[in-house]
Amino acid sequence: MEMKKRRDGSRAAVMSVAALGLLAVSSPKGALAYFTTYVSAGGSHVVNMGSQTEIHEDVSSMTKHVSVTNVSQINDCFVRVKVFHSGELNVTYHDGGGLWTEGEGGYWYYGPILPAGQSTGILDVKIGDLPEDFDRDSFNVVVIQECTPVVYDEAGNPVADWTTVYTDYGEEAGRNG
Repeated sequence: MEMKKRRDGSRAAVMSVAALGLLAVSSPKGALAYFTTYVSAGGSHVVNMGSQTEIHEDVSSMTKHVSVTNVSQINDCFVRVKVFHSGELNVTYHDGGGLWTEGEGGYWYYGPILPAGQSTGILDVKIGDLPEDFDRDSFNVVVIQECTPVVYDEAGNPVADWTTVYTDYGEEAGRNG
C-alpha cells in the first residue's frame, strides 16, 4: 500500500508540471506581457550630438580679441558670437581676416565650417571713446559663443541649423525622471 501512495504522488507532480507547461505554451502573449511589464533597466551612456567649443578673449587697448576653438575630437561645427554691453558704450567690430560677418539678432557668424581641433580667426570688439564721467573699472563687455553641428540639406550642402537645441544628457535625464 505504501508503494501505491508514492506513485500517486509522483503522478500528481508530473501532471502538475505538464499542466503548467501546457498553460505556458498555450498563452505565450500573456506570459510575455507579464515579464515585459515588470522588467526595469538602469544605467546611462552620454551621447555627444554636437561639437564642443571654447571661447578665448584677450583684452588690450580697450579692445577684446575674440576667437573660438572647436575642442571636439571629431565633430566639425558652425560658430557664432554675440556681444552684450551697456547702451552707453560705442562698440565697433573689426575682422582682419574677412571670415566673420554680422547677421541677424546681433550675432557675428564665422563663415567657414570650423573643423575639429581648429580655431576661428580673431574678431576684434573695440570699445570707442568713453564719456568723461564713465567708471572704467566697473563695466563689462560680455561675449557669448554658440556652435551647432554641420548638417546637410537635400542637395548635400552643409548648413547651420541654429534652431536645434542640444542638451546635456544629465540635464535631460533629470527632467524625465
